[in-house]
Amino acid sequence: MKMIFKCLILIQFIFFNENIYATSIKQQRQNYKQIKTAYINHDIDIISSLLPKLKKYPLYPYLQYEFLIKKIKKENNLASIQGLVKKFINKYSDIPIANSMNNYFINLLAQHNNGKTLLNFSPNKPKQTQALCNWYYIKWLFDKKSINIEALKKIWLSRVNILHDCNKLLLISNKHIKIPSNIILELIGFAMKANNDRLITCLTKMLPPNYKNFANLILQIKNNPSSILNLIKKMHYSSFNFNLQVIRYSLLHLSRKNPELAKKTMSIIIKSYHMTPSDIQVLKEIVANNMIQKNISNELNIWRNSVIANSKSTSLIEQHIRKSLMNNNRTELKFWISRLPLKAKEKEEWQYWQADILYLQGKKKQAKSIFYKLIKKRNFYSLVAAQRLGINYFFKNDIAPAPDNTILTLKEMPRIRELMYWKQYNLASNEWNHLISNKTVRQLKMLARYANEQKWWNFSVKTTIQAKIWDNIKERFPLAWNNLYIKYTNNKNISKNYAMAISRQESGWDPDAHSLMNAIGLMQIEPNTAKQVIKIYHIKDDIINKLFDPEINIWIGTNYLEYIFKQLGKNRILTSAAYNAGLSNINIWKHRSAGKINAIAFIEAIPFLETRQYVKNVLLYNAYYNYLTGKPRNILTSVEWNHRY
Repeated sequence: MKMIFKCLILIQFIFFNENIYATSIKQQRQNYKQIKTAYINHDIDIISSLLPKLKKYPLYPYLQYEFLIKKIKKENNLASIQGLVKKFINKYSDIPIANSMNNYFINLLAQHNNGKTLLNFSPNKPKQTQALCNWYYIKWLFDKKSINIEALKKIWLSRVNILHDCNKLLLISNKHIKIPSNIILELIGFAMKANNDRLITCLTKMLPPNYKNFANLILQIKNNPSSILNLIKKMHYSSFNFNLQVIRYSLLHLSRKNPELAKKTMSIIIKSYHMTPSDIQVLKEIVANNMIQKNISNELNIWRNSVIANSKSTSLIEQHIRKSLMNNNRTELKFWISRLPLKAKEKEEWQYWQADILYLQGKKKQAKSIFYKLIKKRNFYSLVAAQRLGINYFFKNDIAPAPDNTILTLKEMPRIRELMYWKQYNLASNEWNHLISNKTVRQLKMLARYANEQKWWNFSVKTTIQAKIWDNIKERFPLAWNNLYIKYTNNKNISKNYAMAISRQESGWDPDAHSLMNAIGLMQIEPNTAKQVIKIYHIKDDIINKLFDPEINIWIGTNYLEYIFKQLGKNRILTSAAYNAGLSNINIWKHRSAGKINAIAFIEAIPFLETRQYVKNVLLYNAYYNYLTGKPRNILTSVEWNHRY
């Protein structure tokens, strides 16, 4: 009886405390909402009265961040406030916003040319790209010390768009530091290798006056690669390696426009220079590579094949294998696979096609042996091999351990929970990335499960990737926004699971995803695509500015997917490829294959690496979602499997 009484008391205590917490968090959220409005309206009185009440609220550090940013913006003497900034950074050093504040203040000080304060505030170089460039710029401006060009090479060469602050650093350096010409030429060589045209233009402008003619030659080659023969005679720069890089760069561009002219030009260049056999082979491979997807004469075809046959480049041989698949030429397919290095032959795609060749040769036992080996793995070809053999693929499904107290009491959790509540997904993502960066695999499994249970689906996916726990299917493929996908695929030809597979591939379930191409949200909808859908389906709502909203995104995305699906004969292979690469490319590839090849050959023959992998992933993810929801397990429908592409 005493035990029952104690249990009742404990239940009452828990219930009472939960009510207190619910009331407390509800009031804190109301205060938080008020203070956020006050920030927008610059109502200092409300901010001052409410801020002390929110000291125990998980997002108090973020409020302090905003408050400090406003204070910094109003302060004319930035040196006087650096103490407060340092204090904030030290106080919240274990929260990602500390780095944000650090980078913000460095960039602001650089913007005001406040070098003394900046170098006092940050004597060591920061990690963030923009802050790093600004730090180097100010350090040179005030210390008059040479900039470490080596440290900046990676920044310049890894970016498609050079940040303004890094671009400014290059130009200022040229004007005042006089970066040695050999360093600039080295960078131009790197930029040519990376095929970074914008950086080449920027760097050539930095060359000193006595290199003016040379700079003009480089720009002329960039804009008109066919002029290489006339220009190469005028190139007097002593570095053969640099000249060779210029030649490679020009042949790369010329062979894309006119492969026959590129071959003739290359032959003349080879006679003009004393090159090693390996240098000559590289030039030949550059030209041959750009002939693979083009209609060329029989003579050029023979030359290209001889170059690739003598090549040790795996990617070049693989491109030719894919061309053989597109042409449905099994003789060429067998030959080119045999030319692959041993390690490349072990890739699942080439294992499958070696088995396919054996099967057609009547060596069915050997072929089946390879298929069964593929089935033991967990990739696209594993499921294809299972369907080829007419057996069900076995999905290994590990169950993540339930989150224990070490997970539930993590100090980051209340902040993440509140950030997700307020739909501040980007800030929540920063917190989660920081959280999972130093956890054990067991902890990561618990965190993945916890995230899935909390409906933080993108964090669940992200954590499985961090932990490499590929058999935790439930966490890898959460049934995110399931009811919305049911709602918006109802009465459509596309299945819910297919639409979810597209979303999982597109955004990893991040509703705040935003690509460089301006694709937005769960299904990565571009504004122009949204306009197209609005026109097709006569949608009257103004939804262009609402694409980050999950429901709007799913609504528009599923309508667009349905439109493509019907355009392409209700075929997921073609639809997935079109969703990624556009309908025009699909029509080009279909014209090339001319209804001669099977489904798997068509997928593997897709010339774009991104699209090829995209299609494989979507079909694989669709199969996983089918498994989780008790649907058919084959990776392709019988219609997709039997169709000729």
